[in-house]
Amino acid sequence: MHGYQHTAVNMTCTALGCGALALFGYPQSATALAAGLAFGTLLVTPDLDLHLNDARRNWGPLRFIWVPYAALSKHRGMSHTFLAGPTIRLLYLALWVAPIVWLVSRFQPLTLPETSWRFLALAGIGYFFAQWLHLLCDGIYPDLPRSPSGNRRPSKARARRS
Repeated sequence: MHGYQHTAVNMTCTALGCGALALFGYPQSATALAAGLAFGTLLVTPDLDLHLNDARRNWGPLRFIWVPYAALSKHRGMSHTFLAGPTIRLLYLALWVAPIVWLVSRFQPLTLPETSWRFLALAGIGYFFAQWLHLLCDGIYPDLPRSPSGNRRPSKARARRS
């Protein structure tokens, strides 16, 4: 799929899922999940290892921070896994953010209200959902071995048994 197609699928699922959650009386949870889904769709995607992509352009003047990541990551390699890929991207981003937070905290103490932890947890779930939707749209499934082309698809023998 192309980047704009991933964005369309993810944002449609975000609108439907989070909209339903809000209609059923959970607007704060819907907001947190939507924030994570938007973050994982628009800014931190499995395709950040490509030189040109929508997510990298969305970083604007800060897109340079993803150049080392792209240089170290082969497309559809570790970046396109269900747990390691999204976790590595968050850790990579944390390597850029942590020194800034540390520097700011030297001058101004940083504290989060207790309710923020729930929001962050739900946003984290939304982030992982966005990553998984991307992988599913690429035809990569969590329980299947990778084919020589890099996609996770059922073998012909396995497909015939189904």
